[in-house]
Amino acid sequence: MKTLRRVAVLGAGTMGARIAAHFANAGYPALLLDIVLPDQPDRNAAAKRGIESAQKQRPGGFFTDAAIPLVTPGNFEDHLEQVRECDLVIEAVTENLEIKRALWRKVEALRRADAVVS
Repeated sequence: MKTLRRVAVLGAGTMGARIAAHFANAGYPALLLDIVLPDQPDRNAAAKRGIESAQKQRPGGFFTDAAIPLVTPGNFEDHLEQVRECDLVIEAVTENLEIKRALWRKVEALRRADAVVS
């Protein structure tokens, strides 16, 4: 990786949503992915909730409203392939080693060779 252009944050909970917000605050587009919630018509509901939570947090996760659109919500089922476009991939899913390992196996198959993973 020579230049950071786009970040993927895997997990839209408290930590993941704030990480995505802080990259957006610095001007970097961030892809924020999470699971598809059962019984939700919006497949990106979990990631959108994370963004909304970061907006409401005090002090705010977003420094300005202009940073909010830089975070793109998505889900692991429909949007994980977009990690190919990211220079940095940060994992912030639930603290379950089995879930983390399964997700990293998928990411490893998709990410660019020069992408930094964390």
